[in-house]
Parts: sequence; C-alpha cells; structure tokens
Amino acid sequence: MVFLTCIVIVSIFYYLQADGLIYVVIIAVVAELINIFMTQTLTKSIEKKAAVSFGKIIDSHKAKIAAQKKTIKDLEDIQEQSIQKIYNANMKIREYEEKLGIKENEGFKPDEAVPLEVPLPGKEDPPQKMDMKEFIDLPSGSNRKKLPF
Repeated sequence: MVFLTCIVIVSIFYYLQADGLIYVVIIAVVAELINIFMTQTLTKSIEKKAAVSFGKIIDSHKAKIAAQKKTIKDLEDIQEQSIQKIYNANMKIREYEEKLGIKENEGFKPDEAVPLEVPLPGKEDPPQKMDMKEFIDLPSGSNRKKLPF
C-alpha cells in the first residue's frame, strides 16, 4: 500500500509539477484515512476474538466456582446433620447415665473383675540380640578383597 502510494505521488509530481502538490496532499490524506480505518477494523476484530477466548475461560471458572460452592454447601449440610446426631447421642448417653445412676464426674469405669496386664517395674524382658550383619563397603558383585578392619 505504501509503495503504491509513493509511485502515485512521484508520477503526479513528475507530470503536474507545481499543481501536483495539491493532488499529492489529497492522496496522502486519503491514504492515511484508509490506513486508520483498516487499523480500526483490525483492532475491533482482535478485540472480539480476545473477548470470546477470555469469555470461555471466565465461564469455565464461573462453573468451577459454582460447583465448589455447591459442594461446600452440601458438606456444611452434612456437618450440621452430623452435629445434630452427635448432640442427640450425647443427650441419650446423659439420659442413660441418669437412669443408671452414674455421676457426671465419675464417667464410665470398666468392671473391677477384669485385671489389666501392667508390666511390673522389677521384671523387664532382656533385650533381644539382633543379628548384626557384617558391614561391607563394597557394592554387590565386587571382586575386591575386604579391608582388614
């Protein structure tokens, strides 16, 4: 485009000489207007393509966020249900403790008849000897002799 405009301007200068200056200015202004309109069209086209591509990315992120919010809400509902079940179970336990006559500070104690096996401090098992393998600094399959120490 620029090359063609330059050829037209030179030819007008050559044939019309002094009067050609007016025509050259008019051609240059028209060429600049065409250049501005083409640049504006190209810019709008690129803007639309960028908006479409970023719109897809934004929509996918919105969908992910919505799914995560739904999952969080579901988990919160499950947590509330679990808390309610634990509260109800604790109330039942208190009710049963009251029926059995167990005081709150006593808590549940196992039957005294069941002996617990606790090792006595005087009787300790001797530590078992572990088979210590000989330390070898050679890789497996090596032909080198072992060092004497």
